[in-house]
Amino acid sequence: MRTIGFINWKGGVGKTCIAINTAYALAESLEARVLFIDMDKQANASYWFESDKTKGTLSNILVKGANAEEVSEIKPMSAEEVIQKTRYPRIDLIAADPNLLEVNLAILQNKVGRQDNILKEALKPIKDNYDICIVDNPPDSNIPVLNGLEIIDDVIAVILPNKFSLNGIEQLENEIQNYNETLNLKIKIRGILLNQFIEKQSCYDIIEELQAKGYKDKIFPYIRGGQTPQKWLDRVINERKSIYELSYSSGFGQDLIKFIEALIG
Repeated sequence: MRTIGFINWKGGVGKTCIAINTAYALAESLEARVLFIDMDKQANASYWFESDKTKGTLSNILVKGANAEEVSEIKPMSAEEVIQKTRYPRIDLIAADPNLLEVNLAILQNKVGRQDNILKEALKPIKDNYDICIVDNPPDSNIPVLNGLEIIDDVIAVILPNKFSLNGIEQLENEIQNYNETLNLKIKIRGILLNQFIEKQSCYDIIEELQAKGYKDKIFPYIRGGQTPQKWLDRVINERKSIYELSYSSGFGQDLIKFIEALIG
């Protein structure tokens, strides 16, 4: 199971929309078996996939791994118990919920065993059931996010063409370096995906700055922005349909396919 994760320490860059449409494209076009993991306590991706709120979530997996049965009323559960089917036959889901904040504190208080590889260990029994795992990460620095980073093979930093997003990349790089030095890990950013690109000088300036910062060989084909793409993306969110179900030939959809081709070959 190859794991692809979308992340930036700056929120609002389009990670979730890119993640869910990437999952759809891989499942439908390549007929890949996809596991989608929602790491964000806001659970927007879980909402989009119409998750069953009576089922377990990522919180239940992490609580089980932390041996923290006393945490509120969060029942410890295995990954097999938590995984939900979605309306797409080849996409399964590990949903998120607001309890991730409470779980983060519980894991920090756990003094027995490692805190960083709970999810990695939990996924071992089921990883051969899937070809691809897509991880939608929040703009946070906490134990659940660290658990997510440890399972990701391809860390994709999503940015908008502005300075705030660039700062988010720098913060992410610093945090990854701390994780690697402290825990002897080898996490690294595979590439940069520039979202909402528009043909104007300020966008090209951002690309030049990325190149100057050493990302020249890590910049993937960008995803175009503008009023028309945004209208389609609003429908993606509001109607809970992929861009390919709404308009296969849309600029966003075709740009995303170019990114996927560059990523997986």
